[in-house]
Amino acid sequence: MTDRFDPNIPPAGLTDPAIEGEFTGIVTITERPTLGKSNLVVNADEAFDVEVAWHVFGNLVPLWLTALSVNTPDWVVTAYAESQGPGDEKTLGEVRVPVGGPLFSQDEAYTAKLTVPPGTLAEENPGDPTQSGTYKIVVTAFLDSAIGGVGYDMMGYAEGPIIKVESPQ
Repeated sequence: MTDRFDPNIPPAGLTDPAIEGEFTGIVTITERPTLGKSNLVVNADEAFDVEVAWHVFGNLVPLWLTALSVNTPDWVVTAYAESQGPGDEKTLGEVRVPVGGPLFSQDEAYTAKLTVPPGTLAEENPGDPTQSGTYKIVVTAFLDSAIGGVGYDMMGYAEGPIIKVESPQ
């Protein structure tokens, strides 16, 4: 959904200036071993991965990314967990993804994988009303502008699944 990316300048005509971004898949949560493509219940005692893919597209992409990549070589991709019910709000981690270049197409695609260490998220503890053990995952991709003025940064977000953290012990 392009409304989750900024800038969001869709073309009004075939040759109008345009730049948009979009996440190309859902945020996936993968634990090892996995029985499918992703997990909704993760082991509190094991690491798990958060994966995301996005692209920026439009005829302004080569100009925009060339200008930003001079002083900002990387996208900063950060994953967050927001407790559903009582519990913690946490930053799960951050990775850097190279912008690329020096030549850019009108459609540039990116992927990122963050590994969340064991014990990062608390599980529900029956009898303790302070932790639900249930979290909504959100991932942001941010490209900071060192160009003066406002409005040249790029940022998008993807809402991931709601996961349950459980320890098999």
